[in-house]
Amino acid sequence: MATLSDPWIEYWSGRALPSLKATRERLLPLMRRPERTSPGEIADIVLRDPLLAAQVLRVANQRVRSGLAADVVSVESAVMLFGVAPFFERFCRGPTIDELMAGDPARLRAYRAAILEVRFAARLARDYAQRRFDARLDEVYIAALLQGISPLLALVAGLDPATPAPMPRVTELLASWRLPEAIIDLTRESGDGQARLNLQQAALRLAAALQLGWWQPQVQRELHAIAALLQQQEGAVWETATALMLSYATRDYAEAAAMPAARWLPMLPGSWPRPPAPAEAPAQALTPAKPAPLPVSPAAVPAARTVQPDPMVERLSALHHAGKERAPANQIMSLAVRALAEGLAMRRIVLALLTPDGLQLRARFCQGAGESDPIRRLEISLAPPTLFSRLLERPQCIRVEAPHRGEVKALLPPELLRQIGHDAFCAMSIFVHDKPLGILFADRITTISDGDYQQVRRVCQLTSQALSASAGRPGEH
Repeated sequence: MATLSDPWIEYWSGRALPSLKATRERLLPLMRRPERTSPGEIADIVLRDPLLAAQVLRVANQRVRSGLAADVVSVESAVMLFGVAPFFERFCRGPTIDELMAGDPARLRAYRAAILEVRFAARLARDYAQRRFDARLDEVYIAALLQGISPLLALVAGLDPATPAPMPRVTELLASWRLPEAIIDLTRESGDGQARLNLQQAALRLAAALQLGWWQPQVQRELHAIAALLQQQEGAVWETATALMLSYATRDYAEAAAMPAARWLPMLPGSWPRPPAPAEAPAQALTPAKPAPLPVSPAAVPAARTVQPDPMVERLSALHHAGKERAPANQIMSLAVRALAEGLAMRRIVLALLTPDGLQLRARFCQGAGESDPIRRLEISLAPPTLFSRLLERPQCIRVEAPHRGEVKALLPPELLRQIGHDAFCAMSIFVHDKPLGILFADRITTISDGDYQQVRRVCQLTSQALSASAGRPGEH
């Protein structure tokens, strides 16, 4: 692990990170009406500027705070922490990149080109994470954005001849800035068995390979790796990349003269054979001869592999779609139960809802339990505190193995155990916006693996998101 004695880390430990002039110009109209500006509007602009995003998160996480204060993972949360007007006062002053590099137009062009590449890589990582139904897309996008700041910092530091040589890895630099572990972990090179990290790094490697031309051999290798992680066909993985490339060709890259849209066109290198000249048509022919078709190389589109459909992926996709369509709550809960039962083979699944007075949890729905099973009549008092009342404090999930031990065992009083039993189980709080709705409980006789536990978390997170979307925004009628 790097320390502050490392020259590159020490160099950037106290220096402010400059923003783009274009960022300042986009923020200017919002600065004129801070009382009518939302943190989300500001975050959307800041996230287009990697160094400004890094500066905001660095300041937010280096603040003096109590032991109970949470890490600030998203830019929107950071703006809410500072306040809109104080945010503008703190982060919208000082020289911009354009002013610092005004005397070096070649360096400024290189900086702008690098910004576009970083944005593209972050978008690609987020798009693939969304296909995996990652519930924390902000972490994925910001981690990818920050992982790309090393060449940007090198270009800025190059204005000072006395700067040390850049570090090859950005993980240690972010750690020295006390950024959240959730972000730092996603910038590591690899992780055995960590599908989320492996997908992130494969997406970033794919983005880097695409900068050199989509026909590069590494493109095919990374597509193969991503397809295996997503359990999808390589053709579908390629479609995600090409959709983003076309979007960038017509939008982001259209702004930069150094990045013509034609760089993304599927052109194969080497000489192309000329089509044969059309035969001379007889004088009486009225229909012109059809031109010979251009040759198409099979390398133009990666070959698709036959992959058996994963029932869990299908159930998660259905939950995600239900949220987008604002499906009724009973339909969303039915999809969640099917995901746990059919996708993960959980034995008993119970939805326990808060009573209107907020003093108890009562079973509202139960699957997999016999008529005489006490869990069908699950009724939990929230005073004194139990494991389930602790879960309702915020959106969170827990896995409890059998036999129950330690602090968890102390939070499972005998009357609660008589209702739920002694088997391994997962329980997660379900929220609608910031209001607790209840607990989703699922157990099985066998051990619950780390992978299954992460899938349970994903089901519950998507369920909360879908229910919140179905309910509309807070205060919406």
